[in-house]
Amino acid sequence: MSKRFALVSLMCLFALFCLGAVSLKSNESVNSFDSIPMLSTYYDETLPESEAAFYDQCTVSLLTLSKGDALYSWFGHAGILVEAPNGLSVVYDYGTFSFSEDDFFLNFAFGRLWFCCYSTFARYELANADAEGRSVSKVVLPLTAEQKKAVISFLDVNSDRDHRTYLYHHYNDNCATRLRDIIDCTTGGDFQAWAKAQPGQSYRKQASRALSQNRFVLWALNLLQSGNIDKSATLWDEMFLPEILEKAVLDYYGLESSLIVDNEGSYKHSPGKAQSNIGFSIVFGLVLGYTVIVLSLFRKRKAMYIVSGVVDVIFGLVGTVLFFMMFFTNHDVTWLNENVLFVNPFLIVLAVFAFLSVKKDRVVFEKTNLVGLCIIAALVVLKLVFGRVFSQQNWDIISTMVIWYGCCFAASRLSNRKNTKKN
Repeated sequence: MSKRFALVSLMCLFALFCLGAVSLKSNESVNSFDSIPMLSTYYDETLPESEAAFYDQCTVSLLTLSKGDALYSWFGHAGILVEAPNGLSVVYDYGTFSFSEDDFFLNFAFGRLWFCCYSTFARYELANADAEGRSVSKVVLPLTAEQKKAVISFLDVNSDRDHRTYLYHHYNDNCATRLRDIIDCTTGGDFQAWAKAQPGQSYRKQASRALSQNRFVLWALNLLQSGNIDKSATLWDEMFLPEILEKAVLDYYGLESSLIVDNEGSYKHSPGKAQSNIGFSIVFGLVLGYTVIVLSLFRKRKAMYIVSGVVDVIFGLVGTVLFFMMFFTNHDVTWLNENVLFVNPFLIVLAVFAFLSVKKDRVVFEKTNLVGLCIIAALVVLKLVFGRVFSQQNWDIISTMVIWYGCCFAASRLSNRKNTKKN
């Protein structure tokens, strides 16, 4: 009776955690992260002749930096370079931050990404990029004197101490999308109309190109991010990546870029196509799963359950992070995440059963892994039947976890059978 009660209780706990797939956040609470600057307020169509001559000699260029070594720089970077006739050259950067800022890590944990727009001397910016082994390309934007003044005036205000801070978003409001919007305003919205008429790939697929240099990082971020980044997109949406913004500007204006910091020979670029992580995910699951199977086959039961418990603790901690981000933070890319069905805090409880199984009854551990398999199977059926509703592209995570749950169930069952025969 106690065993049945324990199993029913565990299944109920699983079901409760499954509710995490339906975020408590309402549509009204979603911050739209609008980044459309009101450049029209900076236009002055009646520039004095002296002022018009000055701005006519200025150049406003789009700078694109290749990706760096740090994770936050894998997408690359974009900035606006302003070169004045008096020799002054300034770079304006959105999406900048400092780890030393007050409450930075606390704000980051809760999704309050307060980033800034800074202006720096171009020589310093380019020297820093060169020191990091990053290439920098430049596209001179074909703007009129009035447009140049509007852009420069707007950037000067946006980068001063009282206006530089804004709420950053990885996909909707980053260093590239801010510049995209500025360029669009200079075209009267024609750039946006042109870009939205061209189909693109989802945020997840485009991000996979940059993140594929580390398959484990790609797997972990795919786990944490929900179907919100799998929605259909256009070229306009794809321009959250600096390299795509640059290519779109070149295509729209019919221009060519020039390389002003050349590290092309030493730096690896992102692949041209979206990268699938299914192969890595299957191998990852097999390495973990076959470890417990082999230990079971060689009758190393204690080691098998210890390994299972340790892995479940790790998955459980990751699931706890996911659960927290879904319900208690502004990280909207985690909301409505299907992965919480099978990677959640309950895996820490499952780990406890694994450790207890070293000396006690192993049936509960076996059954709870079976419950995990059933939940994944049910989700797969729902995704196949109601693909438009359950549209999250998480087959890589499903592949890993179904192998893990299946191998733990099989290893425990095999161990129990051998133990029964021995007795």
